[in-house]
Amino acid sequence: MSIALTVSDYGSSAAFLREFDECAFQARNRPGIMKVVGRRGSNELKKHFRMRNRTPNKLGGTRTNFWQGVADAVQNPVLVGDSGVCISINHPAFAQKVFGGTIKPKNAKALTIPVEPEAYGRTVATFQQETGIQLFLLKKKAGGMSNLLAGIVDEHTVKVFYVLQSSVDQAADPQALPDQNQFEAALLDEAEQYLNRENKRS
Repeated sequence: MSIALTVSDYGSSAAFLREFDECAFQARNRPGIMKVVGRRGSNELKKHFRMRNRTPNKLGGTRTNFWQGVADAVQNPVLVGDSGVCISINHPAFAQKVFGGTIKPKNAKALTIPVEPEAYGRTVATFQQETGIQLFLLKKKAGGMSNLLAGIVDEHTVKVFYVLQSSVDQAADPQALPDQNQFEAALLDEAEQYLNRENKRS
C-alpha cells in the first residue's frame, strides 16, 4: 500500500495555504514552481525518515532499518495539472504507521510478537535456523497451552522469545510524518527562493 501526499491531505494550515497560493500565483512558470517545491517536499520527507532510522529500537537486537526503507520508498514528485504536485511513498507498512489500526495475521494463525532482542526482526523460522534454539508453546499451570513461545537456552534456562496474538491494535505514530510547521516552512522557503530566481532572471 502506498500513500500519496498532497498539501491539503497533510492537514496544512489555512495561513500556509494562502501564502503558498500567493507564491504560486506570482510565478510566471506555475509548473516550474510546483516542480521545485515538490522536490523540496520529497527531500524533506527523506531527511525525516532517515533521522527516524537513527533512533535505536526499544527492544534492541538486530535493526530492521524500517525507516530507511520508508525513505527509499519516497517517489519523485509528480505534477498534477499545472498547479499541483503529488509525492507518493510506496512502502507496504507505512500507512499503518500514519493511521494506525488493527494488524491481523495473513498466512498464519497468530502474530508472533518478539519480546527479546534476539527475536526482533526475525520470523520464528529464521530465529530457529540462526540460533539453533527450537521453540515450543509453554503449558499453563492449569492445563492447556499458553500463548508464550519459548526455547531452551541452556540446561538451566527456558526463555520466552515471542508472544502469540490473534491481532494487535496499533496506535498511529504521531512522528510518522515530519513536523507540520517545519514542513510548511520548508515548502514556503523553496517557493520564495524560486520567485527570487525568476525576478533576477527578468
